Amino acid sequence: MKRFLTLIFATLFVVPLFGQGADDACMFSQTIYQGTAKALGMGNALGAVGGDMTAICINPAGMGIYRSNEFATTLNLLDNYHSSTYYGATKGANKMRLSIPNIGYVSHKERSNYRPLRSTQFGISLTRTDDYNLHTRARGINPTSSKIDNYLSRIDGYSEDDLVDCFPYDIYPAWQTYLIDIYQDSEGDYFGSPVPQGNIWQGQENTFRGRSEEWSFAGSANYYDRLFIGFSVNVAHIKRIGSRVFEESHPDGADPETGFNNWSFGEDLSSTGWGCNAKAGFIFHVTPWMRIGGAFHSPSIYAFDETWQTETESEIGYVTRKYISQESHYEYTFIKPLRWVGSMAFILGHRGMVSLDAEYTNFGAARFKAVADDDYDYNPTNETIQETYGRTFNFRLGTEWNLNGSYLRLGAGYYGSPFGLGNNLGSLKKASCGISVPAGEDTTFDFAYELTYGQTHLFLYDAGELGIEPITQKQFKSNLAATLKIRF
Repeated sequence: MKRFLTLIFATLFVVPLFGQGADDACMFSQTIYQGTAKALGMGNALGAVGGDMTAICINPAGMGIYRSNEFATTLNLLDNYHSSTYYGATKGANKMRLSIPNIGYVSHKERSNYRPLRSTQFGISLTRTDDYNLHTRARGINPTSSKIDNYLSRIDGYSEDDLVDCFPYDIYPAWQTYLIDIYQDSEGDYFGSPVPQGNIWQGQENTFRGRSEEWSFAGSANYYDRLFIGFSVNVAHIKRIGSRVFEESHPDGADPETGFNNWSFGEDLSSTGWGCNAKAGFIFHVTPWMRIGGAFHSPSIYAFDETWQTETESEIGYVTRKYISQESHYEYTFIKPLRWVGSMAFILGHRGMVSLDAEYTNFGAARFKAVADDDYDYNPTNETIQETYGRTFNFRLGTEWNLNGSYLRLGAGYYGSPFGLGNNLGSLKKASCGISVPAGEDTTFDFAYELTYGQTHLFLYDAGELGIEPITQKQFKSNLAATLKIRF
């Protein structure tokens, strides 16, 4: 447990000095489908069901179920609320966004009613695979330490001249704004700070927007109306823009001895990645009432372009000072781990169905690599990823019931902890419901609602022996979706 907590401090919950950290590897490796309202209402348990645009992204063989051409598009409203408790104080914040998480077209072609190959399909779809829109706030009185204590421990043994070259984005700006200075005692000069060691207001606010998504170009085939196979080539895209602002302030307005009032450390980050992967799968009708399916998702290889900048501001002795770092630009390659999906569905005549998906991935297999003209060594980061994260399973359950032409849907999901089997930290629980309403012979409206709950612990920095309490963060994500389907 001690080793595990040390890794957590060193990677996931300490604010990184640039984007290519273990926490980013975990975030970019996560896949949480936000596609059609049918998929949302059934908990995305469509691996053995098919016949839906989101199902193509989970198992491309699901496109073989189509019996006509179809166009579909989805509109959703996402409200992401976080409750953060820090040293007994609780703050809430939310981020709301309207978007189009899915749009697609499937072309169906009949082949023969007598030969093994009955039909083929080709489809193009865009599916959102995760959402990065969030707003969080945490604030409380830390009785034991300051972030400046972390700075001072890191520069032990360094000289004043080393700061600009070794710590240009965080500690050198603190030096420039007099949060760190040279003090003297009987043993000589040493680095010190006017910021008190604890008993100060402390907190952080995060505001981010962005998404990950895939353009799928898929083909499928139907054999004997029992075996369906599919393959897709996918263009993946990740976009994440936002800021983090850490703040500390004296509870009395100003320290009577040092004059310290408050200080802040802000980061502006922009990450864009383009990548590709391939998927293959099958669905087999074992009996008229039972279907099984399987799919393989290859690793996704991304080329990332990232910019990062920091801003440090202090108010000491009623004098305000500000230092803005230079903007840094990074290019790197990120490899998202492969996935396996196993599925089963039970068809209850014309009354309804029950389906189950089990998805496997290994977050510890994520990797960063330098681009050709960059000699940066990512091996330490990759070793940390491998030691910190592990294998996990996601389980999705869905059901659909015929209500005289309309369909009622229910779904549930459990997304396992990225830290490995047997760990619950960072896991997500989902529940959903939905309904399908025909608007004509070839037109259908689907509606769905999904609620996601998760809880995790976040450390603002590593305070060493001084100690720091983690932020207990609870997430409540509400998703409303409406899909229009037109068959022709």
